[in-house]
Amino acid sequence: MSTSNIKARHYSALASRLKNLQNNLNETEKQLDLMSDQLQSMSKLGIGCGSQFMAVSRLLDVELMKATQEQGQEQEQQQQQGQQQQ
Repeated sequence: MSTSNIKARHYSALASRLKNLQNNLNETEKQLDLMSDQLQSMSKLGIGCGSQFMAVSRLLDVELMKATQEQGQEQEQQQQQGQQQQ
């Protein structure tokens, strides 16, 4: 084999590997774009879940305050009835 044939084979192998590398880089770029889209969707989902959590927490706080006030009023009524019975 002559050196020119060896060089041609090396260049051919190099070109093949570079083409394979370019294909892999293109696939990586596509996957990164997909990941970026999914991360944006996950961000929106997280915002929605956080909003729901805050809304439910606020409603529970209101209900807890009402229940506490009602319980306090019941205790006052019981104390007043106890005092009236004495």
